[in-house]
Amino acid sequence: MIENETESTKEELIKILDEKLESLRILKEIGKDSNYIQELSDIALIQLQLGNFIESEQNFIICLNHFKKQKDRLGQASVYGILATLYFKKNNYQKAIEFYEMAYDIYENLNQTEEQIMCLKGIGNVHIKLNQFDEACDVLLECSTFCSQNNDIYNLLDCLGNLIYINEINQKWDVLFELYKKTLKAFKEIKDYKGIITSYFNLGILQKKNDDFEESLRYFKKGTNVAIDVNYVEQIIKGLGYIGEIFFYLGKLKEAKNQFIKALHIAKQINAKNAIIQIRVLLQSLGLQDRDITEELKKIEKNGELSTTKK
Repeated sequence: MIENETESTKEELIKILDEKLESLRILKEIGKDSNYIQELSDIALIQLQLGNFIESEQNFIICLNHFKKQKDRLGQASVYGILATLYFKKNNYQKAIEFYEMAYDIYENLNQTEEQIMCLKGIGNVHIKLNQFDEACDVLLECSTFCSQNNDIYNLLDCLGNLIYINEINQKWDVLFELYKKTLKAFKEIKDYKGIITSYFNLGILQKKNDDFEESLRYFKKGTNVAIDVNYVEQIIKGLGYIGEIFFYLGKLKEAKNQFIKALHIAKQINAKNAIIQIRVLLQSLGLQDRDITEELKKIEKNGELSTTKK
C-alpha cells in the first residue's frame, strides 16, 4: 500500500515537473524575470523531492545568483536553507552545516524567528548524523531556549526529542530526567494527552532505573490516571502493568496481582493478544494457576471494578 502511494506520488511529481518545464520554456522567451525565477525555484524543489540532486542544485544556484543581483536577502537565505537540505540528503554534512549557518546569519539579521529555529534544528540534526553529540546538544539547547522564548511548543518538542535521543545514547539519566519533565510541561500546554502519558511513563521508568520505586509508582499512577480520563485503553493496560511491576518490587504481591488482573481484564475486552500472553506470564510468576486467574477475572466482571489507581 505504502509503496503504491509512493509510486503514485512520484508519477504525479514527474507530471507536474514536465508541465512546469514547459511553462519555464515559455517564460524564458519573455525574459528571466522574477516569474521565471519563481518557476525555476518550484522546478528545483520538485527535482529535490525526486532525488535529482544535480539538476536541483544547478537550478537553485541560478536562483541564488538572481537573488544576489537583486540584493534580496530573504531570497538568498531561503535558497541557502534549501541547499542545506539538499546537501544533507546527499550526505554532504559539512556543506549542509555551512549553508544552514549562512541562512541563519541572514535570518538572525532580519529577525526572522521561525526561520532561525528551523536552521538551528537543521544544524543539530546534521551534528547528530555525524555523531557529534556535544555539538548537537549545544545547538539544540540554544534552539530549545529560543523556542521557549517565542512560545513555539511544537519545535521545542522536536528539539527536546533530539536531546532525549542523544542523552539516552550517552546514558545521562539525570539530564534525561529533566528533559522528560520539560516535555511533560510542553505536552500539557498543547493538551497532547498521549504525550503527557508517555512522559509520565518515561519518568517512572527512569525512577525505577534509579531504584526509587515510590517515585516510580507515583509517575506510573499519574500516567495511568490520564489514560483513564481520556480512555486510551492500550495506555491503561501498559500503565497497570507498570504499576503492578513496581508493587512486585516493593513486595506488595497482592496489589501487584490486582493491577495485573485489571490489565488482563481490559486486554481481553479489546482482544490485545500479546498483552494477554504477557500479563498471564506475569500472573503465573506470582504463583497463580489458570483457574486462579479465571476466578480473579470473574470477581472483576461481577463487581464491575475497573477503577485503578486514583486516590
